Amino acid sequence: MELNEIITLCIFILVYAMIITRTKLRNIPFWLIMFIGAILVLGFGVISIDSAIKSINIQVMAFLFGMFSITSALEKSGVLNHVIRKILTKIIKINHILVIVVILSGFLAAFIVNDTAAIILISFAILISKQLGIKPSAILVSIAIGINIGSVMTPIGSPQNLLIASQSGIDMPFIAFLSILGPPTIINLFLSGLILHFYYKKNLYRISFSQEQELNYFNGSINYNNKKIEESRIKSNLIRYSSTNKFVKISIIVFLSTIGAIILSEVFKLIFNVVYLDIGTISLLGAASLYMFSKERISILKSVDYSVLIFFIGMFIFASALWTSGLISDILQIFPQISSSDTYNNLIYNNTIISAVSIILSQILSNVPFVATYSAYMIENGFDRDDVYPWLMLAAASTVAGNLTIFGAASNIIIVQSAESRGVRAFTFLEFLKIGSAITALNIVVLYLFLMLYNSYNL
Repeated sequence: MELNEIITLCIFILVYAMIITRTKLRNIPFWLIMFIGAILVLGFGVISIDSAIKSINIQVMAFLFGMFSITSALEKSGVLNHVIRKILTKIIKINHILVIVVILSGFLAAFIVNDTAAIILISFAILISKQLGIKPSAILVSIAIGINIGSVMTPIGSPQNLLIASQSGIDMPFIAFLSILGPPTIINLFLSGLILHFYYKKNLYRISFSQEQELNYFNGSINYNNKKIEESRIKSNLIRYSSTNKFVKISIIVFLSTIGAIILSEVFKLIFNVVYLDIGTISLLGAASLYMFSKERISILKSVDYSVLIFFIGMFIFASALWTSGLISDILQIFPQISSSDTYNNLIYNNTIISAVSIILSQILSNVPFVATYSAYMIENGFDRDDVYPWLMLAAASTVAGNLTIFGAASNIIIVQSAESRGVRAFTFLEFLKIGSAITALNIVVLYLFLMLYNSYNL
């Protein structure tokens, strides 16, 4: 191991140790930890300043800034509060809330990209946890897990799926993803929701009476014996919704237009092969129209979560340094080499290796940078458009790997950082690992078995 790799390894261990023990470090923010990591790899010469600047993905940064602006407008206009009230009036049994949250998060992420879903749902999570007196981390963890699982089933569900759909050359990727990965993903959403329900059952209904009195969220009393909240409390007018005004209309129109443009752009690109705008450009255009037509532009601009943007800049630099140092290349050599083959036994072998590598390296690099590099590695080893199942295994494993640790998916970081920037204590590294490890193992087994059965059926 060369000196550069040793230095990088030491910095990586330090950064990971800070993430794991951040609760003992007075909850030092994620953006600061990653910023320290980026400064260290630059300071020790692991990566040059020029390479560090080039490693920053402008499309992702533009996307995050644009969507943060749009969701901030939805929150300030009262639209999110109104939507939550409508949802709450439809829920009769609160003990089903986590299953519902996981499923809704999953289906939303499948069609609007998981990072977008994370940005949209963070306000929903905070508000609904306050409205129902539920432990915030229970809702936040459920959303994070639901997003990671649900985004598996479509090529636009996550950035890594988009990379795989474009680089692999798979014919009709929408049909391939939905028909093959859709059924096991739906099964995983239901099973994961049930696991989360039983895991958080004891903490689900703790309500602060002082908070209840101050905000007057509920009407009536709670029955702690059977842990149910009466339907009359759910159907009370929990949130005062501001009457429709210009700001409300602009917020809704910009949001729906932006999401619609993202979906249509990807559909046209993948199906009709026409010129398409990337999600960063579309998000920026949506935010630009918001700032242009809304009088609340200054307030919205101040509400953008810049700490998440700083975190992503640090993450891009840090991940690039890990590759530049040769550390990841050395780690890849630990795993057996894969090669393209039509035999069923070789498919079992390849999918096993791909699953293991995806789960492990996604925790080191996060799943998007990992897939960007590993897909090139697969192409070099002979995988092409005909190797549908290995490509789908890479998409599935790298995406659900985000449920193992906080660092496994960028959407996890967005949720934690955004919640804490609003004064809400999110889940810790260890809390997420405890429940996430069981769910990740279950998800991988379901997806792996389904892919192998589907392949054997179609031989």
